[in-house]
Amino acid sequence: MIKDDKYYKAINKLALMLKSRDNPKFLGAITGEVVKAPPELEVKLENGIIIKNKKIMISIEKIIGYERTYSLEGDVTEYDFDNTTKSDPVPQHPSHPIPKLKGKGTYKAEGKIKWTDTLKIGDKVLMLPTNDHKYFYLIDKVVRL
Repeated sequence: MIKDDKYYKAINKLALMLKSRDNPKFLGAITGEVVKAPPELEVKLENGIIIKNKKIMISIEKIIGYERTYSLEGDVTEYDFDNTTKSDPVPQHPSHPIPKLKGKGTYKAEGKIKWTDTLKIGDKVLMLPTNDHKYFYLIDKVVRL
């Protein structure tokens, strides 16, 4: 066989072009463990890599103090209330029982819900990387049943 530098260069160039088309492997969803709670959030992935808060996009609902408004409307199917005026420390006067109340009807309510908890150290979370692996979305807290 005759060696042809042009031939080998063309084959080498073609091989390099094909190699450059290799798609990187997509990491996909992965679980991790919170090692620092928000706002200094850090998550240790299954493979041991620690992702710091600047690389994590997190749902606002996971942050303590987040508020949302709500409205409810529905039917009361049963209402049962039983209470007394007992409290700690023991009041200076005797307890006054309130009679049981029952009822049916409709209700409407509006107000605000304020989140009073957040992710804690040791929580297991579901992480999803962006295609270029520059950022990770923290999807939610997860548990194994």
